[in-house]
Amino acid sequence: MKKDVWREAVAGCADPKRAEKQLELLRQVGATSELNSASPEGAAVLTALLSGSQALSEALVAHPEWLPMLLDVESLKVPRGARGLQRSVGNMVAGALRKKDYAAALAQVRAFKQQEIMRIAARDLARLGSFTEITMELSDLADACLGHVYRICWQQLVERFGQPYHQDPSGFWRPTAFCIIGLGKLGGQELNYSSDVDVIFVYEDEGSVFRQKPTGTETSGRGINNHQFFRHLAEAFVGEVGRLTAEGMLYRIDLRLRPEGSAGPLARSLESYENYYWEYGQPWERLMLTKARLIAGDAGLANDFMEMIQPFRYPRSFTPQALEEVVSMKVRLETEVVRAGELDRNVKLGRGGIREIEFLVQSQQVLRAGSQPFLAHHQTLGALSKLAQYGVLSEDQAHALSEAYVFLREVEHRLQMENNLQTHTIPSERRARERLARLMGFETLKDFEAALDRHRRLVRSSYEQFLKIEGEETASALPEFDREDAEWKKLFSNCSFRDAEKALRLARAFVHGPGFGHVHPRTEKNARQMLVRLLDLCPRRDRLDPDHGKRFPDGEPGAKRLSDPDRVLARLDTFIAAYGSRALLFETWAANPMLFELLVLLIDRSEFLAETAIRTPDLLDSLEESGQLLRCKTADQTLRELQHGRSDPDQRLWLRRYHQTEIMRIGLRDILGLAEEEQCLSELSALAEACLEYALEVVWETHGGGPLPLAVVGLGKLGGSEIDYGSDLDVMLVAEDRARDLAKLQRVAAAFIEMVSGQTELGSTFKMDVRLRPDGEKGLLVNPLRACEEYYRNRAQLWEIQALSRCRFVAGNRDLGDRFERAVTAMCDFSKPTGAAVAARTPNWKQEIARMRFRIEKERTPHGKDHLAIKTGTGGLVDAEFVAQALALEHGWHEPNTLRALERARNEGALERADADLLIDNFRKLRRVACILRRWSYEGETELPDDPAPMYRVAVRCGFTRAEDLIEAVARYRRNIRAVYNKVFGL
Repeated sequence: MKKDVWREAVAGCADPKRAEKQLELLRQVGATSELNSASPEGAAVLTALLSGSQALSEALVAHPEWLPMLLDVESLKVPRGARGLQRSVGNMVAGALRKKDYAAALAQVRAFKQQEIMRIAARDLARLGSFTEITMELSDLADACLGHVYRICWQQLVERFGQPYHQDPSGFWRPTAFCIIGLGKLGGQELNYSSDVDVIFVYEDEGSVFRQKPTGTETSGRGINNHQFFRHLAEAFVGEVGRLTAEGMLYRIDLRLRPEGSAGPLARSLESYENYYWEYGQPWERLMLTKARLIAGDAGLANDFMEMIQPFRYPRSFTPQALEEVVSMKVRLETEVVRAGELDRNVKLGRGGIREIEFLVQSQQVLRAGSQPFLAHHQTLGALSKLAQYGVLSEDQAHALSEAYVFLREVEHRLQMENNLQTHTIPSERRARERLARLMGFETLKDFEAALDRHRRLVRSSYEQFLKIEGEETASALPEFDREDAEWKKLFSNCSFRDAEKALRLARAFVHGPGFGHVHPRTEKNARQMLVRLLDLCPRRDRLDPDHGKRFPDGEPGAKRLSDPDRVLARLDTFIAAYGSRALLFETWAANPMLFELLVLLIDRSEFLAETAIRTPDLLDSLEESGQLLRCKTADQTLRELQHGRSDPDQRLWLRRYHQTEIMRIGLRDILGLAEEEQCLSELSALAEACLEYALEVVWETHGGGPLPLAVVGLGKLGGSEIDYGSDLDVMLVAEDRARDLAKLQRVAAAFIEMVSGQTELGSTFKMDVRLRPDGEKGLLVNPLRACEEYYRNRAQLWEIQALSRCRFVAGNRDLGDRFERAVTAMCDFSKPTGAAVAARTPNWKQEIARMRFRIEKERTPHGKDHLAIKTGTGGLVDAEFVAQALALEHGWHEPNTLRALERARNEGALERADADLLIDNFRKLRRVACILRRWSYEGETELPDDPAPMYRVAVRCGFTRAEDLIEAVARYRRNIRAVYNKVFGL
């Protein structure tokens, strides 16, 4: 290595220590030759990259073959452009597509994306490209990757189902077009390094799918219809783009901007979009559509879509009421984003941040572009130029706002690059801020913060010029506590408090403190503002509720109504007492109101998590501030985090402490709608796997270490990767046949179970259930592989084989676990005449499963409460699980996950498509109700409450406005599940 070249490059970068450390790691992985041949310019580029991003540094060490690309400075100076990126990824996947190896093609797209992000980041950090070039390249890269994933998914579905067609006005069948429309930063071609991509899916018209081109005489196809085809296409696209693999993940897709949000269909026809926007379109949807742009698919259809939305997003005229709607949208957008209150450090959502520039621009476009169409532009900088050109902004103001936008976006880029997280918050630690200042090209932190403050003050001033800032005066409109008790009681009663007298007492303590002594005026003001926010979340009795009868999925605006305001106010009092400093707490909430709303929703949605928050009041702040709520973690990522605690003297307590933090994180993601339920169950399962693996490593090390001859096999919900809140872990422990000291392994197993299940001052990590092992409670804790095979082949009863159909290796010796899975898979295959379990496979085994289900229904459902038993009762969750397990046995599948087994049954024709869709949809909905029940107490609740008041509270938590709506919906889900169950079992 040329020492002078590298010494100078390291000294000149933003973080010399990190750069030197990463260079040493590159040498260790065999990159010495490339480093030795680097030019001074190449060395400067590489050290800029290494000092600017820990995540990219680690990726480069894992892929040293990318190094020549980063040292070729002349090539880095030139952006690749949309065509170049499209051509490169097309060439990369062409071979795999010719072979129809779609998995390989998708893996190549993911690898291409990771490599290109590295190249673009190097150009960015080394200042070889302007801000507009960098964001355009990031957006062009997304277009290229998303476009190829779409084409792969389309090709697969056409091969599987055929081509969708629709009839034109003359009755002739025409191929039906489809397109993907990008919104947000993707639509605006201004992506950052960790953006979600906002998309909607549009198809041309309703029709049918044909394997051969239809003639004019045919009335419909024999297969699925167009809506079903395009829903499958959208699902496949979303699944592949968001799938986390060894090559990484392409993008997080956000579909909540589609009509009706998370409750709406994934794909709609052009006519359906038109009907929705003109009948139900909201002001925020007008703003959202200003950035709409074709990403993939048919350009003609995309043009038709743009023409259709044009008069909606840009109305010809506006009224003062329309302006008020746009201003209220600003408030709504901020209150629905989890981290929207970090006014001092959040460069996106704080005062004078990126959001205010974007909102100013979009609001002026919506209000004016109908009569001045040249104002329409999908990019923020381009729109600012247009607004100046047509006199809405002065030239100086537009220039200053453009400079501020570029500055704030570049800060955002450097924040997100560091750990590849979707963060917008400037760190509080001084060293981290100093490093950020150097990455932004400033010599001192003081200079950087002065520039930041100057830009934000300019943005705030411009924003206030065009849009009124609301909020603080509402707190002063509240009655005073000392003389207007009757008015307070009326207010609390109208806000659905059951005990207005107690609510008044608690509210007075909330604002003035428990002793009613002297309170600083600022603290009182902050407290009154938080009280306003609390009351805004309460259902109102004094006016007609416009949302009456609707259902709101978690995370959507209507879902943020409280189910029990009395309890929330009382628990807030307990939380404040546990926190200690009222002034500091209310100051924190005033700076970040969403943190307060997050706590309120947490208290209302989960007693278990509320208790955790009260015991550890700092936990919420740290989770929200660190960006952890936006992360989706795998088992491997979780295990790596657990390893940070190996030096802790109390390993069992460390495991429990980490588990508690993760349960809070996942629960909050669930409550806030940041993750779908299946993702939450997957994360809970990944947490369980990581805890088991970690505990086994620790225990084995204390018993001497060495090669581990033990595998932990998950069964039940753990085996199916669908662990719910408070689920026990069903496990089986298997040993190598050649293991010499089986007695020692029994002791290891006991210690392992104790570490996971034993009590600490914070409770236990997971309850473990090992009764599903061979011979049950009478058998050994650990059984050799051969003994397991012999037991299940010759002695196991049918219910044991049914349980075994959900087995999956989760911890320990992977090779042993894989061999166990292979061995038992054959025994669970009832589709072949030989090989299956001898004792369990009888001629009428399917009827035996049905009888077993009947016994569960009768014995585990409380007498007279079948209508409340959503798990074991008629048409409960167990019905769907038994269908999945019976079909897996019958067809020889090994699909431990219930939904994936049902989807396979649909795809392979084991269930009629209509029946499978009905069962899957209703199972999902009923499981969501069960999940919300269990989230409340973190216990195995499987019954709805019998009492009307608790039933109402559960209904609100499930997104309903009335208890009777929940009762009716659950009954419908169960009827549909039981109908399919009866068909499968011939009942």
